Amino acid sequence: MLVLAKPMLVASLLASDFPSENPRTQTRNFPYTNRCATFEQNMKNLVLIIIFLTLNISSFGQSSNDCYKIKYLDFFGLDQIEVVKWTQSELDRLLKVNFIKEREHSEIKTSFIIPMIVYQLKEFHPNCTDDVDTNYFNKISEIYLRIRELDSTEFRKKSIIEKIDFLRDDFYSQVNSVEYLPDMIVTFDDGPFYGVDYHEELDVKPNKIQKTQFGTLIISSLRNKTILTCKDKNGSIIWQKLITGFKNKKLSELHFIENPMEYNSAAAVAHMYSEGEKLTLYLKIDGGFMFYFHSW
Repeated sequence: MLVLAKPMLVASLLASDFPSENPRTQTRNFPYTNRCATFEQNMKNLVLIIIFLTLNISSFGQSSNDCYKIKYLDFFGLDQIEVVKWTQSELDRLLKVNFIKEREHSEIKTSFIIPMIVYQLKEFHPNCTDDVDTNYFNKISEIYLRIRELDSTEFRKKSIIEKIDFLRDDFYSQVNSVEYLPDMIVTFDDGPFYGVDYHEELDVKPNKIQKTQFGTLIISSLRNKTILTCKDKNGSIIWQKLITGFKNKKLSELHFIENPMEYNSAAAVAHMYSEGEKLTLYLKIDGGFMFYFHSW
């Protein structure tokens, strides 16, 4: 049972048919060394705060979807929801967060807040409104710059259009970076993982072949190892990986869920599972490898 106050929201969480969604006893035999429990708890609190902020909303006035284009919001599930505004007290709480320390002492990255800021930007663009709330815009911009560890000196000299364009372009650069994109994904799964390039020729029958918009994904097993191969529509190999998980453990199995492929403006996503837990694979639109997460 999950209870959130102001407003009172109650969610009864039922057991899932998918193994990884149900709580289970953890059996990892390793110490969590060099962990700061205080910072870890602070980050968990921050995550809950942000999730809470998205539920406790006050709506902006409506604006045309075409007044200012922002790409890649569909990747984060923000393209079809109404733009929301956080309260001043909630913004002030975020401005008090030391994002650098949080990032240093927690596995959860604060960059997941960035898309939530970017999808609000059009509400401040002169093409979309005649009444710009500059105080609110300045606060979310400051939060953005702090997360990115960017100096605000030159930013403050820009016009509001230039500021919005700067934030949008910086957001684009992160989405298009395999280094930064994983940090903007809200997940408690292990990862990102990148597997190990596998160059040997496979002379085994595939376990499963999944058709995609760019070609095929092929799962093969070889001596308790799992090989995932990506081919284009001509049958040429784009990449081939030995699939590994936490602490470079070789995963012994891999399966597709039913209708596993999902496509958006930033990626092709394959929903899979391995050793009873979900594995989410992110690829470029043309099938190029990016990374994957594995639940535990």
